[in-house]
Amino acid sequence: MDFLEQKYDDTVTNVYGFFSDQIAKNPQTVLQQVDEELRSLYVRYGNDWTGRGAVGDSSQEATIAALEGVRAECLSRLQTEVEG
Repeated sequence: MDFLEQKYDDTVTNVYGFFSDQIAKNPQTVLQQVDEELRSLYVRYGNDWTGRGAVGDSSQEATIAALEGVRAECLSRLQTEVEG
């Protein structure tokens, strides 16, 4: 595994791990927080006029992927709560 792949995997693991306990306790609040952060990250991803480079791009892509996973988990838990 090369450096960028390792950096990507570590970032996804760390971001998802950060939110895992919070998802179980309050998925609605986490969902709002993640939605706001994703909006910001998508804007910054499109505005790369300073040149992040390969490491910066990989880190940002991994953060977006992890937050999308967190978002999906929140939505799943909220749907389960509605159905249950």
